[in-house]
Amino acid sequence: MTITIENVIELINGLNDPKLNKHYENKLEEITNEIGFGVVLAKLASDKQFDMVHRQFSGILLKKYINRHWDKFNDSQSDDEEIEDNLEEHEKNQLQQMKLQQQQQQQIKEYRILTKEEKTEIKKLLSPCLSDPSSKIRTAIAMCIAKIGAYEWPHDWPELVDELIGCLNRVNNNNNNDTNNDLLHGVIRCLELLCDPQDGNISEEQIEILVKQVYPVFSELLSKDIDPMIHIRIINVFRSTVTHLTYMKGVTKGLSKALFPFISTWVPIFTGHLSRVLDLGSAHINHHFTIMSAIVEIFTMLIQDFPKKTSKYIQEILPPIWTLFNNCYPIYEKVEINPVHGIVSNFVEEGITKIDRLVSSIFDFMQQIVSNQTLAPLFKPFLKPIFANSIQYMQMSYELVELWDSDPNLFLENEDDTTYTPRVVSTTLVQSMCETYKSEGSKYLFEVISETLIKAQEEKNKNNKNTNSWWKIREAALVALCNSSQQLSKIKQFDAVSFLSTNLIQDFQGTPNENDQGALILRGRSLICASKFAKLVDPSISLPFFNQAVVLITQNIPVTLKLTAVMAIGSFAPKISAQSIVDYIPSTVQALISMINQLSEDSLLLVLDCIKMLVKIDKDITGKLEPLLIPHLSQTWINYGNDPMFTDALKEIFQIICACPKSYPGILQHMIPTLNIILSDYKNPMYNSIADSAADVLSLLIANVDQQIDSFLLDQLFSPVLNILLTCDCETNRGILKASLCTLLPFVYKTSSDLLLKWTFTAASNTQPATPPPPTTTINGLHALFLVLRRILFETDELVHVEVPSIISALLVKHSEIIGAQTVPLFESTLQAFYNCKLPSTKRAFSSVFARLIIQHKTTIIDYLAAIPGPNGNGSALVFVLNEWQKYHLEMTSKLENNVSVVAMCTLVSLNDPRLESINIDGRQIIPDRSTRDIRRKKSQYNGGLNEEWTKVNLFNKIMENLLETVKLEKEELAKNSNGTANSTPQDHHDSDEEYDDDEDDDEEDEETTSKRYPNVDENGFAPAEEYAHMIDYAGDDNDDLAEYLQDEFTEDAFEIISKSDPIYHIELLKYLSDFFANLSKNSPSIFTIVAPLLNEFKLQSFGN
Repeated sequence: MTITIENVIELINGLNDPKLNKHYENKLEEITNEIGFGVVLAKLASDKQFDMVHRQFSGILLKKYINRHWDKFNDSQSDDEEIEDNLEEHEKNQLQQMKLQQQQQQQIKEYRILTKEEKTEIKKLLSPCLSDPSSKIRTAIAMCIAKIGAYEWPHDWPELVDELIGCLNRVNNNNNNDTNNDLLHGVIRCLELLCDPQDGNISEEQIEILVKQVYPVFSELLSKDIDPMIHIRIINVFRSTVTHLTYMKGVTKGLSKALFPFISTWVPIFTGHLSRVLDLGSAHINHHFTIMSAIVEIFTMLIQDFPKKTSKYIQEILPPIWTLFNNCYPIYEKVEINPVHGIVSNFVEEGITKIDRLVSSIFDFMQQIVSNQTLAPLFKPFLKPIFANSIQYMQMSYELVELWDSDPNLFLENEDDTTYTPRVVSTTLVQSMCETYKSEGSKYLFEVISETLIKAQEEKNKNNKNTNSWWKIREAALVALCNSSQQLSKIKQFDAVSFLSTNLIQDFQGTPNENDQGALILRGRSLICASKFAKLVDPSISLPFFNQAVVLITQNIPVTLKLTAVMAIGSFAPKISAQSIVDYIPSTVQALISMINQLSEDSLLLVLDCIKMLVKIDKDITGKLEPLLIPHLSQTWINYGNDPMFTDALKEIFQIICACPKSYPGILQHMIPTLNIILSDYKNPMYNSIADSAADVLSLLIANVDQQIDSFLLDQLFSPVLNILLTCDCETNRGILKASLCTLLPFVYKTSSDLLLKWTFTAASNTQPATPPPPTTTINGLHALFLVLRRILFETDELVHVEVPSIISALLVKHSEIIGAQTVPLFESTLQAFYNCKLPSTKRAFSSVFARLIIQHKTTIIDYLAAIPGPNGNGSALVFVLNEWQKYHLEMTSKLENNVSVVAMCTLVSLNDPRLESINIDGRQIIPDRSTRDIRRKKSQYNGGLNEEWTKVNLFNKIMENLLETVKLEKEELAKNSNGTANSTPQDHHDSDEEYDDDEDDDEEDEETTSKRYPNVDENGFAPAEEYAHMIDYAGDDNDDLAEYLQDEFTEDAFEIISKSDPIYHIELLKYLSDFFANLSKNSPSIFTIVAPLLNEFKLQSFGN
């Protein structure tokens, strides 16, 4: 088939037509291997007779075509090779297998490699087009040439760069007519794309050669007064190279050696550009901003990653940047804060930035100076002016003010501390300066803040139309105060009580006009500020502000102000004593819940975070609020299930509510339908992303139920969990598989043996065929559990296995009398999984199961294990289990597992079984020297893993070592807790149960109650401090202990909750072991003889002293 330009034009038209796009995409794939297709694309792109749209699109298609057809290995293949170079052998094999599978699944198309003649023709057609009048065509052509250059230069197309440099020289030497200017832009664009290491076109070896050949020409061009766009492209090349160098620091030594000799040449050129006088009337003002910001960013990267090499230039670099820092503000104010109409265009072309980027880059540079121990002293004499200038740049831009009113989500996004804006970056600099210059820096900052607040008040008092932005500078000072609150709270000059009582309260005087945006913004900022210092003042000072925040979220005010109040409430909550704010919780939570349906994205997350802080404060109140919380939060959970930030936030709230006793039984009624829908239909895209969270919530819900499970709960919740575990794909659904497996534990504990036998379960129709019985068979709950455990142990890896031992232990504890004939198959599966596991965490978990068996079955389990061969037929299962158990005892992570292990060891000793006295197990690991390690590492390549070597010790000596070490650790923990315990317990911070009547669920309050909750307020919404006194009887100076207590209490998982119902959990190990050692010689004389030398060594006679 002969391809013509008309064919390509038809193809482009079809690709641009949404109705025909799919058909022509397929057609493109059909003709891409036709001989001459690439040449025709180049002809169309280079022929000025055709319209620009078709030429540009043809250039884009040609770049993709070159990528596929120019060389045997396209970009993706070369990237894979580069990745493979850094992989171990087994990882390479895995990658190759994955590629093979992808090829089999996708049937990757083989692309024809162009002939030498085709390549020559394409290059011949493209080269002259770099002087095309259209910038879009020049860019499309430059992309194609750069892509070819990546494949062919310097070996197969050695003249490429020489010709490009020759073009630059000719343009420099001739008059600057339009044709020459177009060629200059085209060549520079081509070199920019070719030299960019981040574009991935060329190798680092090619970059090194390019640096040496091209940078001298770039230096000359940068020194000339030419089109600033040329300067921007050249500087972009340099910035990309430096960025690449910083990312690959320590790897790209050759590139570093090639680049750094040019620094001395470029520093004076760069500082010359930075010293340019900025003229707002210039048509290229934004181009100059772009050039300056790029240069400053280059210097910032060099100082950050190459401080020693760059420090010698600091005396040249710093003065022009310091001048910009001091002189840019008047321009920035006219453009961004209080804009003068038409002074600078708000619309900039691609690749051009405005003054805000320049200012941000300056602050970023200064932060690198401040963070560098060697350079930081340079700024020490200028701390006050730096702080003063920084606060000016913190003012809200006019765009941010507009967002405050029109788009709360975007406003919050712009206020995030990760955004690159002058307001955010200047705030970061101020914080860094306080950290670097300590109290001296904080003292100067507070002086500047105080002076700025006075200046703002003076501007306000002028009552001049031209000074209506006074509030912006006040708000900026408060921003600085908020973000440096920790540092300022440590200096004696700052009086938090006075500041809140006399300064911040000014922003609440009178009723602001709803159109007075500045007053509303200040009110919100002052609330945030007051919340930052709540720990430093008496609650009677901070509670009025907290009350104001609560009132604001109930009013008809701008959404952003409500959200600011929400942030303040969330910030106040952990800093004010629980007793002080407990009366506010019901009405506040109700107001927050009413906001949920009105918000989205970042705004909604703020509300959820605030709810989380409030529901932690008092369990009884939270339990009573459950009917309000659960229905709304459950719907939000489903609506935002695909956003992990929402699911995590909601999961934490559910976890807290589940831990509140008074949430039951209502929470069951409200959550069962939601959980049943999600888990029964977990493959549905709407529910799939929250199915694992649903299983986690379910496990907490059942673990906290203070009753035995009935058949209704089994039908609604246990049944879908079993179906998931028996039917879901073990590879693609690992998250939901593990979460569902953990959910079994509370069901096993809370369901009676009788019900577990009587309750029937019918597996879903798509149950795995390998798992008996047939899918249509109805089985009881116990049988279903065994099927699940067998499937998990046989069909998954040990990252999933690790959850199984706790379930087996639960069956042994709660249902040992009904396990019956299933015992042996279960133990065989467990033992085989134990043999195969490699991870210490899994070994510990399986060890705990056999420790439990020793406690319950004693000699019977020893007889059973002694009769079974060990792994690979080596020794017995008994020796293997004892060896692994003792090896990992001291790494037991949970209290229950540790206690079970200790009791099992003592039980083992008390059996006085002579068979055990002759067993030797691993003692201590032998750490080889380096040469021996190298030899073993090489040998391990052949035997599948590195063989560890251990000393051998008698079993009972190892048991005694572990028990004595346990005693030591328990004593250390006891001493630690004794020293760290405060005089008051966490419960001291809570109201007693008697203060809350369970039967009083009325939302309405009588007049007396209302007056107690909300003191008599003045016209500004503030009551005298003494009227809050009755609410702060239990207030402490610091609420950190309470916050830690709440955090620990509410973050218990189902295993930790269930563990507390096991009697062994509550054993006092020190007393238990004291009794054991005291009676050892009498109860086990033969074993005592074996371990006596060890006991003497540890001086056991002093036990308990």
